[in-house]
Amino acid sequence: MRKKVKSLLAAVLCLTMAAAAMTGCGASKEAEKVTVTFMNGEETLGSTETEAGKVLDPSAYDSYESAEDADFLGWYETPTYLEASLMDLTTATFTEDTTLYGCFQSNNMTEDTRAWYIVGTSAAGTLAQTNWAADVDDATKELFRLQPTGNEVNEFAITIDLYAGDQFQIIHDWNWDGQKGFGYVKEYDENQIVNGGGLSGNDNTSNINVNEDGNYTITLTTNPDDEAQDGVAIVRNGDAAEAEAAAVEEETYEIKENTGVKVKGSWVEDWSELKDLDKVSEGVYEITMDLAAGTELYFSVFEDDTDTGFGLKAENVTDDASKALLEEGYNVKVAEDGTYTFTIDLTANTIAVSK
Repeated sequence: MRKKVKSLLAAVLCLTMAAAAMTGCGASKEAEKVTVTFMNGEETLGSTETEAGKVLDPSAYDSYESAEDADFLGWYETPTYLEASLMDLTTATFTEDTTLYGCFQSNNMTEDTRAWYIVGTSAAGTLAQTNWAADVDDATKELFRLQPTGNEVNEFAITIDLYAGDQFQIIHDWNWDGQKGFGYVKEYDENQIVNGGGLSGNDNTSNINVNEDGNYTITLTTNPDDEAQDGVAIVRNGDAAEAEAAAVEEETYEIKENTGVKVKGSWVEDWSELKDLDKVSEGVYEITMDLAAGTELYFSVFEDDTDTGFGLKAENVTDDASKALLEEGYNVKVAEDGTYTFTIDLTANTIAVSK
C-alpha cells in the first residue's frame, strides 16, 4: 500500500512540475519591439516594426532607397547627414524607436554660382586679413576665395597655412547668410580641428578652431537645392610656413566725426541685435546692460551705419579688475548675472568693465 501511495505522490509531483514548466514557458516575456521610421527631408516614407537588437530585413527599407532623378547616398541618424551618423543597415541594430534620414542627391542639381570664402581670425597667419568678413578690398577677398575644383558639380577648395588658435568659418559673397561652421565639417582629424563654439550655440554656426599648425586644404561641397547636404572636408597636407607673430590690434582707430561703437552679443540667439554705445568724450564710448552669466559680447566700430571691420573683444580687456568680472574666451564673456558697464576707449584700444 505504501508503495502505491509513494508512486501516486511521485506522479502528482511530476505532473505539477510539468504544468509549472509549461506555465513558465507560456508566460515568457515577449521580445521587445521598436519602430524605425524612414524620412526624405520632411516627408515620411514609411516605418517598420522590428525586434530590438535584430538587423532589419532589407525588404523593410529597400523600396525607400529610390527617388526620381536622384541617387541614394545612405541612411543617417541626423537630418543634416553628419558623417558620424551614417548607418549601415546590413549590420545596424536598434534598441529604441529611431528615425533615419535618407540622403538623396539630385541628378539635376542646381549650379552654385555663389563666391565662397574662408574668413576668421589669426594671431600668426594671413587669415587675420579677413577679420571675420570685415570691409576689405576685392583683391584681399580674392586671396581667401575657394575655387571650383572641376572634380564634380559644386565643389570648391582652398589651400592655406593655418596656425594653432586660428578660428574660421566658410561664407558666401562676403556675408553671413548661410554660413558654414563646424556643424558642416564632415571630414577632419579631431587632433587638428575642433568645435570652437560661438554665436548661437548651434554647431552649424560654430567656429572651426585649428589645434595644429599646418598647410590645409579645405573643400566645400554644396547643394543649393538642399543645404543639409552641404559639407566641408579639412585635410592637413604638411607643415605650414614659419609665421611671424602678428601684432594684436595694437594700433588705435583713427577717430572721425561720425565714428561710433556698437555691441552685439549672445543675449539674442543669432547675435542679430546691435546696441549703440553713448559717446562720453572724444574716442570714449559707454553702455550699461543687464546681462545673464555667460553672455558674450563683441564691440564693433562704425562710421555712420557702416561696419569698419575694426573690433574689440576679450583681448582688449587689459586691467585686472575688469578681467576678474569675465570668463576666458575669444569674446567678452561675463561671469555672473548682473548690471555691467562697458567703457570703450578707442584712443587706447581698450575695454574697461565694471559691475
